Parts: sequence; structure tokens; C-alpha cells
Amino acid sequence: MTNILSATPEGGFDLGHGMMMPDAAILRDGRVAADSFWSEAQHAAERDAIYRRCWLYMVRAEDLPEPGDYVVRDVEICGVSVLIVRGRDDVLRAFHNVCRHRGMPVADAPCGKAEAFRCPYHSWTFSLDGSLKAIPNQRRFPALDAGDLGLVPIAIDIYAGFVFINLDPQPALSLQAFLGGIAPLLEATTLAPFAHRDSLSYEVWANWKAGLDPQYEGYHVGTVHALTIREISVTPANPFSEFRKIAFAGPHAAGWSQGNPSWRPRADRIVQFFAVQTMGALAGRVAGEGYPSAETPASLAIFPNFMIHPGAGGWFTQQHWPLTAQSHRWTAHYYYHAPVTASERFAIAQATAFGRDSGMEDFMVMARQQKGLASGATDSFYYGEAEMLPRHRAAVIRSVLNGAQANMRSAA
Repeated sequence: MTNILSATPEGGFDLGHGMMMPDAAILRDGRVAADSFWSEAQHAAERDAIYRRCWLYMVRAEDLPEPGDYVVRDVEICGVSVLIVRGRDDVLRAFHNVCRHRGMPVADAPCGKAEAFRCPYHSWTFSLDGSLKAIPNQRRFPALDAGDLGLVPIAIDIYAGFVFINLDPQPALSLQAFLGGIAPLLEATTLAPFAHRDSLSYEVWANWKAGLDPQYEGYHVGTVHALTIREISVTPANPFSEFRKIAFAGPHAAGWSQGNPSWRPRADRIVQFFAVQTMGALAGRVAGEGYPSAETPASLAIFPNFMIHPGAGGWFTQQHWPLTAQSHRWTAHYYYHAPVTASERFAIAQATAFGRDSGMEDFMVMARQQKGLASGATDSFYYGEAEMLPRHRAAVIRSVLNGAQANMRSAA
């Protein structure tokens, strides 16, 4: 893994297949095969070479503060349900959410608190450390060794409060090595002080990479976001909302926005005007604790599908999880300081709704784009020089898939 933050996208990287370079042709001219957004073969290859091999962000450590706290997260492209639980020894562990008896999930709720996990099919019970605790009518299983039938573990690690898992039973890279030079930017993302969190999730009829694209560039903002963020992002000096700086670290990337420093909500937009004023008052009350700074990237992209952004009154994170070759699930979390007054609660609700509306503008465009690419009308599409972050991601994915296929051929 290249462990430096670089202004150029040509740096080498290793996702567990050996050292690679981003695809030179894509980096040079930005041309990407159209079927990379709808091909079933590429969808399967991404599953095996990326989602079964990379470290994937799951949850914040402070979301599981006490022993017995757990969350369930699905990596749907891999057909995997992940159970993450804090043990009685205060250690976070991850397991396949699968009973070793007949394959039933042992936890159905997306989150909760448990003393143990009891399978709803036959009541096999598992301790918080994953060990098999009890088998009803155990005498009828004389050949089984309960010590070998605990929940199947999944590799888990934490960096700066961000909890990642890796579905490879023996990950080729540590989380620290995987993050490489992007790690300091992740460490500077201080989410723990933001105790109030809103979450959204939508199924989007577009490839997961199409979902990430608008988050990687500002070229679309003036057109797609005319009703939401255009005035915040576009200025006469920067009419296409280009990043003022971009940087790369292995497969990861970041972009720093120029924005519109003189933007203020119009007085005739009464709700937004009131909400922005109230957010400013909330920031003053907590003395700016944990807020993004001028050196915070507008888009921090952790490969393959995790992004962090400065948000309205705090932070905003999102992931685009592949479902099929032509659909994905968008999950977003908005981080705010805890509101005290009704006005602050209202302002936070407005900020989340504003983020949702901006996202919906992207989703509508994505679905139409997906239909056009899948029609077969064109065999390729293009990322311009101002779209270097998505161009770089496409070049990384192409090299990963080519490298994985070459490894499979050489093994055969």
C-alpha cells in the first residue's frame, strides 16, 4: 500500500491481490466501459475481488457502548448478515449472523441489547463472545462438539472510532495498511461529540458506482441541484463547482471544496433561514466542538463505498451498497450536537430533510442514467479532468478486476 497522500492518482495500491497501479488508459482519457454499470459478470467480479476482500465500514464504536449492545448489518452483494456485539470483556467482535445448527439468523433486529443470542428455530443459544452456550436436548447430538460450533467469526478492527469488518477469513492486509495515507484524514473526522444522529436509507435503481459518482465531483451541481445546493456551491469564479484540491492514497481519495463563502439563505425561504440561524446558535452553544474545519475535505472517499462529508451543523456519512448489477442501497447518517430547544430540534430536522432532498435529486438522475447505459446505445462513457476522483476509482476497480482474473487464470 502506498502510505502517502499524493496530488496525483497514479500511486500503487494493494487490496489483497498484490501491488497494482490504477488502469493507465482510464486515468489518461477517462473512458470507461458502459457495461461496467450493468454487467452481471462485472457485478460478480466486484463481489469476489472487492467486497469479499476489502475492509468495509460498518458502525461507530460509540454506537455499541455497553456489553451486550449489538448491531446487524447486511452486506447484500455477498449474501452476508454481520452481527457485531460488545462482549462482557468490552471487546467488539463480529460474527456471521448464522446459527451453526440449521443456518438460521440468531439476531433479527437491526440493533439491540442481549444477554445472549438464542436461535428462534430450535433455541440453540450463543454467548456474547460467540461460543455455543446451550443445545436443547443435547443428548440427541452425541457426535457434536459444542466447542467447535460457536458463531463463525468475521475479522474486525477499529480506527479512530470507525468499525470495519473484512469478509476474507484471513485478510491479506491489516486495516491500518488498507487505509494507508488516508488514515490521518479519517482520524481528524471527530464524530464522537455528536450525540444526535439521523439516518436514512433508500433503494436506488442504479449501479452502486453511479451512486458514488455525484459525491466525487461538483460538475453536476449547477444542473442537478438547482433547487438545493447550487447557491451554496457555485460562484462566478467557480461556475462548475470544481474542487480546489484533490489527493489520493492508494485506492482512497479526497477532495477539498471551494464553495460559496458569501452564501446566506434568502429571507423569503423562511424555514431555511430560521434553521440556518438556529444551527449557528447551536454551534455557538457547544463552542464548535468537533466541527469540520477549513482543512476538512468536502468528500473523503474510503474505498470501496464509504464517504464522509462536512454536514449542516456537523457531519454526514454515506455508503452505497450493491444489490444487483443495476441497483444499490444508499444509507446515510447525519451527525449533530444534541438539541436542547424545540428550535434546535426543528433546525436539525430541516437539515436532514435538506440532505434527503439533495440526495433525491441525484437518485432521479442516476436512475435515468442507468436506463440509458443499459440500453446499449453506447459502449462507453467519460469522466473529464474535473471528475478525476471518479476517474481514479474506475481505474482502481478496472485494475483490481483484471488482476484478480489474471490470478485466477495463473492458478488454473
